[in-house]
Amino acid sequence: TVDTGADPIMAIGEAVSLVEAGYPMVNGPAASGVTLQVTQQVLIPYRAVCCSPASTSPTISFLNDAGLVFRTALSDSLQAVILADQAATDLGHERAATLYVNNDYGWQLSQAFTRAFQSQHDGVVSAQVPFEALSEGEDRSYNEELETALAEDPDLLVAIGYPQTGAQIFTDFFDMGGDADVLVTDGLRDGTLAENVPYSLDGIRGTAPLTAGPGAEAFTERYTEAYDVDPGIFTAHAYDASAVLLLANAFAGQNDGTAIRSAMNTVTTDPGTVVTPSNLAEGLELAAAGEPVEYQGASSSVVFDTNGDPVDATIEYWAFDESADGGIETIDEVTLE
Repeated sequence: TVDTGADPIMAIGEAVSLVEAGYPMVNGPAASGVTLQVTQQVLIPYRAVCCSPASTSPTISFLNDAGLVFRTALSDSLQAVILADQAATDLGHERAATLYVNNDYGWQLSQAFTRAFQSQHDGVVSAQVPFEALSEGEDRSYNEELETALAEDPDLLVAIGYPQTGAQIFTDFFDMGGDADVLVTDGLRDGTLAENVPYSLDGIRGTAPLTAGPGAEAFTERYTEAYDVDPGIFTAHAYDASAVLLLANAFAGQNDGTAIRSAMNTVTTDPGTVVTPSNLAEGLELAAAGEPVEYQGASSSVVFDTNGDPVDATIEYWAFDESADGGIETIDEVTLE
């Protein structure tokens, strides 16, 4: 296990150390920007398989990756459609602005939301404003970025970022008397975020991938028994990524990236013994013996398309609610197939 700190440069060095040590497959990276750099500069050239549990950038779907890059997380191009639909139909807004973290994740999601909001709902996006994420220990204001985003008085502000930066953005937004409705994305789905904002976040809504696969109940039960907390937003996706990689490795019968690549779809689509989080150990024994297995995951069915993306997923429409368990209330669930 290596911690890249979401730093692409550090991640490249760590990835080189892994593949040179003989690892043929990697669960991760998590951040899209890191995944794009690590896959293209290290994993693909070394013919190592990558399965990311949390990289959601649409760019990943179109990498020239020799079929080595997979992910269990849904592409933001699909999350953006749900986000735009909620903005227009649930909240009833026609004018929006986006404020997004200045990396591939933020820019791509802002672009995808804008396309969906304009083309499917005749909405207007008056501004798309980037911001730099806070560095460790950094103290700064986002007033300038907020003023730019809100300059044309949109009905809705779509905020795309991460909890540490999000706390400062929300504080600045309310300090300056912001009264536009706010929608956020998966990176800001953190029930503890409200603890770092001196205003109530109740009512701010968002979208995020949901754990809703065939093995969701078994996974959640085992996770809460082991850790006494509910799984996080991408925890099930991380479990599924590891499970599929291990099954593919076992079925391939060798620590070779190209052989594991070929087995990734085999162990998720071939008719055989159904394997879920409840019987993964049995599934690994069967796969190692060359028996057909069909993994059905916690996050989704975990079937991959030709780009290595999951073919189905469920999106949660949620809201901050300090009275709810974990500070988050689920409003609706939307299944994408």
